[in-house]
Amino acid sequence: MDIRTLRYFLAICQEGNMSRAAQALHVTQPTLSRQMADLERELGCELLVRGSRTVTPTEKGLYLRRRAEEIVALADQTTSDLRRDGDVIEGDVSIGAGESEGMRVVAARVRAFRERHPHVRFHLRSGNSINVVEWLERGLVDFAVLMAYPEVNRFEHVRLAPTDAWGVLMPEEHPLAQADAIAPQDLAYCPLILSEQALETDELSQWFGDLAQQVEVAATYNLAFNAAQLVRENVGCALVYDRLVPTGEGTGLEFRPLDPPVTSPIDFAWKRGQTLARAPRAFLEDMREDA
Repeated sequence: MDIRTLRYFLAICQEGNMSRAAQALHVTQPTLSRQMADLERELGCELLVRGSRTVTPTEKGLYLRRRAEEIVALADQTTSDLRRDGDVIEGDVSIGAGESEGMRVVAARVRAFRERHPHVRFHLRSGNSINVVEWLERGLVDFAVLMAYPEVNRFEHVRLAPTDAWGVLMPEEHPLAQADAIAPQDLAYCPLILSEQALETDELSQWFGDLAQQVEVAATYNLAFNAAQLVRENVGCALVYDRLVPTGEGTGLEFRPLDPPVTSPIDFAWKRGQTLARAPRAFLEDMREDA
């Protein structure tokens, strides 16, 4: 069973007539009939019901038709790929990241990259900055998406266009939901749910200023989805990045930005001197172009 024979079989199924299929294939009808008889003997089953004017596939013929369409399409794609002067890229790209608006940029690049290189698979691993940096250093991921990481210059990196804006996630009935923005004094005596990443940096402690000592930490989190569950149960208000948790009508939650604003830069990072495989190397070229 070769590709040419499968093409013949598919033409017969499409035309529903041996003569028309032979004309479309530019072969003689006896040649086409002989090829189909040989295919049926090879597979040990009847594939076509031959009428006086029409030819229709049997049940097993219908199965072969579906599989033949897949096989022929794959063969055509492979031929096309190999004719692109070595432009075939396949393999795996692994990315470690926390929850961030920056992942929208990365996701858009993944989509565009896979449109050109559909055989490349992407693997995402989520965690806080400690997890992600450890994975990068140990070679468990090719790249890391880092938010406000203070030692980012340890790595090669490109800064992504968006920044993450901090704000307060609260139950919709919370008194602070009436405010347009949240000032440090608004949270001085409010139980707070803080990210582990925020505790590792000075971003929020500088924002609180002299009021930092009055902050009551009710819980910590490393995934905003879990923090939202605590907020819904009135454990406290969570300081989170904007747009990570659905808010507004029907969600039971509200988000308000900080005043003065606090934003975090987002970096796409990789190890210095690392030799990347072809697929990660090609993806990095895309990320650099858009940075």
